[in-house]
Amino acid sequence: MIEKPIVFFTSNVFTPEEIGENQSLTNDIRDSIKNLWSQLKQIANIKVYDGRFPDSAEIKTYIEKFNPHILGCHLSHPIPAEFLEKSNLIAVSTATVGYNHIRRPKDNKVIITHTPGVLYEAVADYTIALIMSSLRNLINLHNYVWNGNWTLSDRWDMDQKLSSSFANKVLGIVGLGEIGAEVAKKLQNFGVKILYYDIHRQEKLENALPGLKYVSNLTDLFKRADIISLHIPLNRNTENLIDHNLLKLMKHNSLLVNTARGKVLNLNDFLELLERKEIFVNFAFDVYPQEPIDKKTLERIKAIKESQPEIRIALMPHNASADANTRGKMVILFLEDIIKLLRSKNIRELDNIHIIPEQKNILQEINWRIKNYWEKK
Repeated sequence: MIEKPIVFFTSNVFTPEEIGENQSLTNDIRDSIKNLWSQLKQIANIKVYDGRFPDSAEIKTYIEKFNPHILGCHLSHPIPAEFLEKSNLIAVSTATVGYNHIRRPKDNKVIITHTPGVLYEAVADYTIALIMSSLRNLINLHNYVWNGNWTLSDRWDMDQKLSSSFANKVLGIVGLGEIGAEVAKKLQNFGVKILYYDIHRQEKLENALPGLKYVSNLTDLFKRADIISLHIPLNRNTENLIDHNLLKLMKHNSLLVNTARGKVLNLNDFLELLERKEIFVNFAFDVYPQEPIDKKTLERIKAIKESQPEIRIALMPHNASADANTRGKMVILFLEDIIKLLRSKNIRELDNIHIIPEQKNILQEINWRIKNYWEKK
């Protein structure tokens, strides 16, 4: 019989002392987080890394030291398959929608949970903010004033700084999941025509949004769109999906926005096309293949801006979901799932837990490690 299962959190950001005391959260969300921690402490032996960003070696050391049943992590904590294979873990829970940072073992017996259905509004809002800031040239205009370049001689003569609005633009959405769909919903009344590409056609949403049109291939979308916004998950099928062949099709002075995952875009291909002046494309990125963005890549982008100052560039620090209550709700979902896993007694009780789709679809087919945990309870 297991006295108390062990849960190891790879960051103190999840704790009631950290996010549970964050004054940017509403009182009800802070109270919910504290209540869930109280419940968790009653049923589990909790271990928390003293810091935010342990490296892989540290995570491995603590897994070996604590021998946890459940590991709680987020995107900044890569979890190799070997960590799971050589452990006592029955589940890994991540406080993120994406879960590409967790590599599943070949036997696929460790349950993975994530936090879908929470951040789509925050990321959609952020995506639209990036689009609008580029269309209206807000960053360049801010810098123009900030650097003292706005003088009496041109106070009413700003034709050289003309920008544009959404009206009559064509927006291409790559991936019509929760976030892509929310972007389309929010923009339906802005006078923008919306094209989308997805592996599954969303006819129900098309009927609800008359301006939304499906295109069956990415080539067509990249040729036609004035704005392209990426909203696809990162997996072996999407890594470097947006490459030289697609990027060179983009319209002159179009806009590329990425708030998905850095590696869905072949950034080197994109920068090479810009450096060789084969394309003239504005861009707004919140994610990168390497995070934080590496110095070499940043220097390349700065050189592009210096040689082609009219290109509009916005570089954000992976911040799209960083709305306080959104993050709080993700932690609530994350903690709720961990508690449900620990209290579960059979497969049926896993139905209302946010297990990743690839596993949820085969729940009845796998001899999950959690079954041994149930037997020993």
